Amino acid sequence: MYLLDTDHLSLIQRNGQEGRRILARLATVEEAEVAVTIITYEEQVRGRLGVISRAKTLEEQLLAYQWLQQLSDNYRSIVIMPFNRAAGLEYQHLRKTYPRLGNMDLKIAAIYLVKNAILLTRNTSDFGQIKELQIEDWSGV
Repeated sequence: MYLLDTDHLSLIQRNGQEGRRILARLATVEEAEVAVTIITYEEQVRGRLGVISRAKTLEEQLLAYQWLQQLSDNYRSIVIMPFNRAAGLEYQHLRKTYPRLGNMDLKIAAIYLVKNAILLTRNTSDFGQIKELQIEDWSGV
């Protein structure tokens, strides 16, 4: 199973060269299960809501709400892995083991570890510190 970190999913959503490269590589993996975490969903929704709250003009508001609508549409076709009890317990362990890493990254890592998945991310500096985590960066391949 491959789980997309927020950065890889965002690249795909922007439909640029890096995102198309990630999709092309995923297409070559036979019977690949691909998903994201509820934490990624939270990060993206918070980001969109932040843009809405900062919008001053009508045009900025219309564009911000259009992006939020697009995000909602995108998530209709994406499998989302939950932050359940097993992930919560794993998160508590990671929080103690890696106190300098961010809460959101540790929650994402916890879900990946519970699912025994490969994390596709560009954030190798933080996620690379978690020894048990399998990470790959497909954005520049």
